[in-house]
Amino acid sequence: MTQTTHLPTKRRLAPPPIKKTDMRALTVRLEMPGLHPDISITRITHACVLIQCGRDAILTDPWFSQKPLYHPGESLPFDADELPDLAAVLTSMNHYDHCDLESLASYRDLSVPLLVIKGSDQARLAHRAGFHNVREVAGWSSVQIGSVTLHAIPANDFAPGTFRYEQAYVIEIAGRSILFCAHDLKEGALARVKAQFPAIDIALLGINGLRIKPLLGRQMSMDPPDAARICAELSVRVAVPIHYAFNGGWFSSTFLLSHKGTPQQFSEAVRSISPGTTCVTLCPGQPLRVIR
Repeated sequence: MTQTTHLPTKRRLAPPPIKKTDMRALTVRLEMPGLHPDISITRITHACVLIQCGRDAILTDPWFSQKPLYHPGESLPFDADELPDLAAVLTSMNHYDHCDLESLASYRDLSVPLLVIKGSDQARLAHRAGFHNVREVAGWSSVQIGSVTLHAIPANDFAPGTFRYEQAYVIEIAGRSILFCAHDLKEGALARVKAQFPAIDIALLGINGLRIKPLLGRQMSMDPPDAARICAELSVRVAVPIHYAFNGGWFSSTFLLSHKGTPQQFSEAVRSISPGTTCVTLCPGQPLRVIR
């Protein structure tokens, strides 16, 4: 693997607390035709998830630091420099809590393929952080990295302001399909995903129901019932809630944002709306092993 020396820059971001998890791994069995290797899903924090299958490892929405108005709301299981060898990193939107490239730059190999949204500011941020294998991905396009295929889904491309550039992804790995959707999946995009992927094996779904108070409570991300309906529409077999522990502090909670969705509410909604889906809540650093 190529080793890259990255000169340190002045960092303005405080590291969040690190707490090694002692939670046992959870296991879910999926019946699949043929022989497929097992998959491991590890939620790090928020929408930052590590997906591993054999030698392939994909990291979503890196977030390894905190600053005023942006706190993970939980301890991290490890830092960016402790990540395993990565096949690729992808980001779903511009926001710092989904695209913390400054902290990810402590990862040992800055030549790792970094997938960012075409037309957004992410490519500039990535190059500024020292990454030099940056790939701008347009909606409804696909990228092949080794044995992994990543399909970009324009999830919310007409949203206002900084929410404009937002993508979900379907990750095809080891004969399985994994949906990663950190914020939302509008009806048109959902219909197209449903037509292209008749069933989703694993879904990583944001559930906090983020609302912007100055915009009269406009909802910008899925709440638990919304995410459960995604599970029903896409025949999701296993669902893991993400994007729910964020804490912006008292000022943000009072004047700026509302985010009330919880894993328990999601589990209850799945039981009611999509009873064929197995819902699994993961503590930070706790692996979910999906075996055949």
